[in-house]
Amino acid sequence: MTLYFRTQGPNDGQLFLESLKGIAEDDRRVLSLPFILAVLSALTLLARTLAHYTPKSNPQVHEIDSNALVVGLDRREGMISRNGGVVVFLFMVTRIVACVALVGLSAVPIFYAYPLESPQGEQGHLSSGRIDASVFLANIYALLLASIAVLNSQWRVSLLRHNIAILSSEFAVLAYRDLWPFATYDKQPLDRSEGWTLWVKIALLFLTAVLIPVCIPNVYIPVDPKNPAKEVHPEQTASWLSFHSYNYLTPMIVAASKVPHLPASQLPPVADYDRAKRLSDHARSYLDPAELRSGRHGVMTGLIRLFGFEFFKGVIIAMTLYSITQFAAPLAINRLLTALQTDTKDTTAVRPWFWIIIMLLAPILGSMAYQFFIISMTHGLANAESILTQLVFDQSLKIRIKAETSGDQRDVETPGSTGEETGPSGSASQQVKAKSPRNARNTSSFIGRLNNLVTIDMNNITGARNLVSVLWLSPLQLIGCSIFLYVLLGWSSFVGLGLMIILLPVPGYMTTVLQGIQEERMKKTDNRTQAVSETMGVLRMIKMFGWERKTQERIDQRREEELVVVWRYMILELIIGMVAFVIPIITMLATYATATIIMKIELTSATVFSSIVLFDTIRAELHGLSSGTLTEYVKARVSVGRMNSFFRDTELLDAFEDTESDGPTPTSLSGDVIGFRNACFAWSREAVGGESTPSSQFRLTVPGDLQFLKGKVNLIVGPTGAGKTSLLMALLGEMHFTPTHPDSGFNLPRAGGVALSVQESWVLNETIRDNILFHSPYDEVRYKKVLNQCALEQDLELFEAGDLTEVGERGLTLSGGQKARLTLARAIYSKAEIILLDDVLAALDVHTAVWVVNKCLKGDLVQGRTVLLVTHNIALASPIASFIISVSPEGVATSCGNDIAAALTSEPTLKREFEQDEAATEMDCEVIDAPAAAAPKKANGKLILAEEIKAGKVGWKANKLLFKSLGGNHPLFFFTVWIGVTFFEYIARSFNTWFLGYWSSQYSKYPTSEVPVVRYLWMYTGLTFIVVAAFLLRDTWFIRGRIRASKTLHKMLLESILGTTLRWLDETPVSRIITRMTMDIGSVDGPLMQTVANVQRLFLALIVSLVSAVLFVPLFTLPALCISAVGVWLATMFHKAQMSVKRESSNAKAPMLAQFGAAMAGLVSLRAYGAQDAYREELRKRIDHYVRVSRMRWDLNRWMNFRMHSLGAIFTALLATYLTYTSNVSAANIGFSLNAAVRFCTALLWSVRSLNYFQVEANSLERISAYIEIDQEPKPTENGKPPAAWPTSGEIRAENLTARYSKTGPAVLHNLSFSIGAGERIGVVGRTGSGKSSLTLALLRCILTDGSVYFDGLLTSEINLDALRSNITIIPQMPELLSGTLRYNLDPFNEYDDATLNSALKSSGLYASMGDAGETDRLGLDSNIATGGLNVSVGQRQIIALARAIVRSSKLLILDEATSAIDHDTDNIIQNTLRRELGSDVTVLTVAHRLQTIIDADRIMVLDAGQIVEFASPAELLLRPKSAFKALVDESGEKDRLYEIAKSRAKP
Repeated sequence: MTLYFRTQGPNDGQLFLESLKGIAEDDRRVLSLPFILAVLSALTLLARTLAHYTPKSNPQVHEIDSNALVVGLDRREGMISRNGGVVVFLFMVTRIVACVALVGLSAVPIFYAYPLESPQGEQGHLSSGRIDASVFLANIYALLLASIAVLNSQWRVSLLRHNIAILSSEFAVLAYRDLWPFATYDKQPLDRSEGWTLWVKIALLFLTAVLIPVCIPNVYIPVDPKNPAKEVHPEQTASWLSFHSYNYLTPMIVAASKVPHLPASQLPPVADYDRAKRLSDHARSYLDPAELRSGRHGVMTGLIRLFGFEFFKGVIIAMTLYSITQFAAPLAINRLLTALQTDTKDTTAVRPWFWIIIMLLAPILGSMAYQFFIISMTHGLANAESILTQLVFDQSLKIRIKAETSGDQRDVETPGSTGEETGPSGSASQQVKAKSPRNARNTSSFIGRLNNLVTIDMNNITGARNLVSVLWLSPLQLIGCSIFLYVLLGWSSFVGLGLMIILLPVPGYMTTVLQGIQEERMKKTDNRTQAVSETMGVLRMIKMFGWERKTQERIDQRREEELVVVWRYMILELIIGMVAFVIPIITMLATYATATIIMKIELTSATVFSSIVLFDTIRAELHGLSSGTLTEYVKARVSVGRMNSFFRDTELLDAFEDTESDGPTPTSLSGDVIGFRNACFAWSREAVGGESTPSSQFRLTVPGDLQFLKGKVNLIVGPTGAGKTSLLMALLGEMHFTPTHPDSGFNLPRAGGVALSVQESWVLNETIRDNILFHSPYDEVRYKKVLNQCALEQDLELFEAGDLTEVGERGLTLSGGQKARLTLARAIYSKAEIILLDDVLAALDVHTAVWVVNKCLKGDLVQGRTVLLVTHNIALASPIASFIISVSPEGVATSCGNDIAAALTSEPTLKREFEQDEAATEMDCEVIDAPAAAAPKKANGKLILAEEIKAGKVGWKANKLLFKSLGGNHPLFFFTVWIGVTFFEYIARSFNTWFLGYWSSQYSKYPTSEVPVVRYLWMYTGLTFIVVAAFLLRDTWFIRGRIRASKTLHKMLLESILGTTLRWLDETPVSRIITRMTMDIGSVDGPLMQTVANVQRLFLALIVSLVSAVLFVPLFTLPALCISAVGVWLATMFHKAQMSVKRESSNAKAPMLAQFGAAMAGLVSLRAYGAQDAYREELRKRIDHYVRVSRMRWDLNRWMNFRMHSLGAIFTALLATYLTYTSNVSAANIGFSLNAAVRFCTALLWSVRSLNYFQVEANSLERISAYIEIDQEPKPTENGKPPAAWPTSGEIRAENLTARYSKTGPAVLHNLSFSIGAGERIGVVGRTGSGKSSLTLALLRCILTDGSVYFDGLLTSEINLDALRSNITIIPQMPELLSGTLRYNLDPFNEYDDATLNSALKSSGLYASMGDAGETDRLGLDSNIATGGLNVSVGQRQIIALARAIVRSSKLLILDEATSAIDHDTDNIIQNTLRRELGSDVTVLTVAHRLQTIIDADRIMVLDAGQIVEFASPAELLLRPKSAFKALVDESGEKDRLYEIAKSRAKP
């Protein structure tokens, strides 16, 4: 065909387009397109082959096709195996057969080309023959490609892509020439002269170019050919159609529908490209911690660089296709209504059935594109979550452990740890008062921030996935709608769009305000999380002190402060949503007003309903942008900022800091030297940076040269709080090193390994054996020797499961001495050449300590190893010491050689300790703590119960809890108003749409000039503002319910946890409780309530839309219900699978958090042992498990969405077919019905999704409900209140007291009967497991008891627990302190004045223990105490706990080995205080291991196997010939002195 070009005239472009169109329709030369592609393909493959096989200087430069790396497919395997199995091979053979048939069919026209008549004559015959020959050659080439692909697996994918491209081009040409004419009124197939062969050819091309490529399964290609996956994820082998329709998930969904709960083990495995290790290695160059810390780029920049290609695929390609399909619906409606309202062929050349097919296929293809976008985003974000979790963990392993305080000092934030790990232990002056430039803005504790980072902040970042689409999809949608509206309504559309552009800055400004509120909200959430985390950590202490109610009030107050900000956030979010809802309405009104009043355009049905769809699209984009996307963006931006701050501002160990110092450059000591030279250390950089006063920070100074002896025992001594632990921490690099001299330095060689046993024993929530092995291989001989030397053999006999017994969280099943020996055994079992022991003897009775010294520290396992031993027991340890280091109260460490006398002379305090220890050692060398039969434990050693996973749908109890919390005291009224207003809103919306149709129908009845446009416009405006008013009322009403529910559920959950039993706390890890109080409560505050609103809104919209769609065609109700029934059936299967996955996902998160908690609790030990890699590997395993279930959640959503979109498209197409061909409904009502059908499809999809989201998010509600129903202690009652003056004395009387830890457990106390007078001091002794601790718990009613206990004449079982426990004070061996000031620790609820508190501190011996320290160096009421008391020594913690007991002025005081970590001078002060300061009516029960501690008691109670063996005064027991107590005293080395003490204390 000849092309006509003209240089002038208005129709040049149209003629040119018609010329191009004519080429495709009339000229057969377009059939040569496959041949052209074949030539280009051959040239490309030839060039690639030459490049591949040409020798190069660097063999690594060879470009090897990754598709050659197929698992298990090598040249020795058969052809079927090389091609991926039988199914793939059959597809490929079918392709070859079809190509052979195509070659045969394309050869037929060659032999019949010349005889055909042609208007171009002979030349036309020749041209036609060449074209037919080119098609023939192209098909032969395609056959060749398909054949070689079967034979050569290395090039298979590339060859098949070329084959598909050639055949697809041929199919496209024939489809346009010979299939498209059937959709028109005036065209015929151009190649119809070929007869039946044409249709066979088209069928074969459809088979080879479309059907086989989309249906053939993929062949698995491993990411790492050396380590292929043992089990392949089905998406890696799914065909194109299966992948994009998510049919590969169907077997799993069907399996889930048949069982109550599908366990994680039956979910598809993690794909090898999603494994944590591979992601971490891949991300290292994009998210370098050094660059993050320097601020050169942030977390988000690194993620974009890392996943840029995924974003490109998901956004640019998929979103463009999705946007195009979105405009197919208004286009089809417009063309269909145009054809129906005119009933002529002149207005549209395309038949109606074509537009109906478009209405069917466009949503399905658009859904494929949209689901691909979502799955690309979620895949990338799941990987991002995995990477960020590992980055946060790696960063956490590098932080410096130092004081971490809160309370009133909100401006102080320093990273620290929680749990059992010893942190800074030094002088009392190591208070954290100076502000750090980096940390000045932080307000929460490090562990609280860490939990928030990997839970709330991580969810916020991944929740902003839709923001990516805003950068591409929203502009496309808005631009496309604008163009389409211009075509429909002319320049009037620009009036509305211009108004929209003017109004857009309004929600933008509000969003910036919203961001500020979100930041404030996160701070309030941090404060609450910190309070909750700390409370859960000391919950046992809170219960023993009866502080539950006051603690609840304090946390509730923080919750109130948080909810005030949440209310402001929700109201502003509502206003933004309302503005975004109104802007498109104003746009539409302005457009219609301009079009009808000024431009006099007729609003026909085709115009109105097409424009409605477009305006709805604009409204949806803006509403989603404001209510969802911008909100997610605000949250994500704040969370990304917090993440960047964490990497940038957290203080790291010196080894990981890249900073330059202005002081002297330190020099390294020789590699094998262990020691210091002219070194100064502090717990933070600010302590030596000039930002704080010298007295406000503890410093450790090592003047001169201090080298420990290798292969020997080195003793580190000093008074309480001097800094002995700090010396070990400094050697480990845990403290900040400041050179004071050009030759300053320190060194700890780690090549041979380092082992550490901390003073506050750090134990894993594992078995005893796992705690000892600690990632070392099991050596039975060595293991048994360690058990013997650490005196653990007898302890293991107490446990039915032996060393396979779980120790529980923080070692709850073990005593303090057992935990100390367990951590010692870990250090001894290791092969480390250097062993650091931090006062391991403090928690041991003297006999056990002697055993450990003689058997262990003198044993063969320690020989040749360097031991640094911190201890107060100088007399016991000095004989084995080859080198002694003394630390003065000022924190100065000096060498005393091996002369103990020199050390004692330099420190008079140490000399007194030595003399008293020496006497104590001789007195207490007898066994008091020997093993005896204990309460039987579980045979399998399990203590921590596996987290329960519920099956099926969310139960009625959880839903009832939700409805009750939402409705408050009047739930019926609340839900009636809420549902009624929402129903009215959607009816008004539907009526609005019908009114526009009614308006448009007037133009077909009356002339344009007679249509009352202004009246209709005002009526429509009034109806619209009624909808807006209903919208505002609905959401405001629900926000009130949301706030009420958030407050109620948090209060109920906290009250339940605070009121539970100690046994439940023993069986439940703290991480689970914190997860309920943070993640699950966070779900209630946000996603859960939003989902509840969506479910209600969408189901009402679904009903209204369905009724509207069939209103004018009632006969179509049955098909609509059938479609709905199919949707319900699919949704039922989907919900069962999704609930299983969600529950597994919730439980998979807790082990990740537990790994963080365990690592942070033992951070110093981890670094000392060099176990970071082992913990990283374990975290990766847990991340892989989490990714396995969390990614499945998103994939299941895609499965459901695609099917709902498909059902909606089928419903719309069927309705359009019925309305077009079988009904006589007017065009206006057809448009209304189709519009309602589109809305019904959307509502059907989102209602199913929202219901699923509700079921998924309600899992958090279910978990909260389960914790509200846990075992509870008796609640306070009015009858349980004791008299106001009670107790007036400390008299205790027990009758047949029996106690057990659980209802089904064995009794641990057996029928104890005793009477203790007011003011008596009772010593309680007995072997481990004899019932000493159980007795103290029974008196506090912390365990189940039978029998009667009277306290000051009242039966304790009839007294409220808070009243009982608040009048009894217990000081445990390891006291727990709170983060805050010292005043806050002594008086958490502001009940006493400063004079009382200072008096208690003085009486407790705190000031005396600090010796001659200056006033500024003393601990005062305003001194900050870190979480867990990490910035004071263990001895000082015990003194503070004693001061707290004095403040409480209880009539009954229980001391459980409360002075074990205190030097003897301070111990004497405390003992004198107990005699002097306590009233004569205060009863003291002292649980002790040492005879010296209890020999001067009024009476001694000896327990054995839960029974009282002896109970009398020391003097009386010593007079009994067969007394067990007398036997111990008689066999001691200080028999006479003990008799004398007992006699002097005897009552006349």
